Amino acid sequence: MPTFTVITSKQRPRRLTTKGSDGKDYQFVLKGHEDLRQDERVMQLFGLVNTLLSHDPESFKRHLHIQSYSITPLSPNSGLIGWVQDTDTMHVLIKDYREARKILLNIEHRLILQVRSAVCRITQQASC
Repeated sequence: MPTFTVITSKQRPRRLTTKGSDGKDYQFVLKGHEDLRQDERVMQLFGLVNTLLSHDPESFKRHLHIQSYSITPLSPNSGLIGWVQDTDTMHVLIKDYREARKILLNIEHRLILQVRSAVCRITQQASC
């Protein structure tokens, strides 16, 4: 696909779609400035745990498994992460929640500062 979407976050990763040799569309997140090799190892560990869960009769009966996704490091500071269908970023979820409830932007920050100020007064800490 010739287009991609920039995800609004600190690192500004790109969400892209590519067509596989089977004709299906596959979505990925292209991340830069981050080493994904450890993430890849975690997904391999999840695969092992899933294998163990599938061999345990009680776990198998309960359909227990860990949702995993593909991680492909391209270099020490970039890589592709498989996009899990029907998911969204935390940023989008929080933004939608705020908009639906008409919560002002950064209200949490102001509330935290108020609580911090009250705690400082109560504890009489000079370092606050």
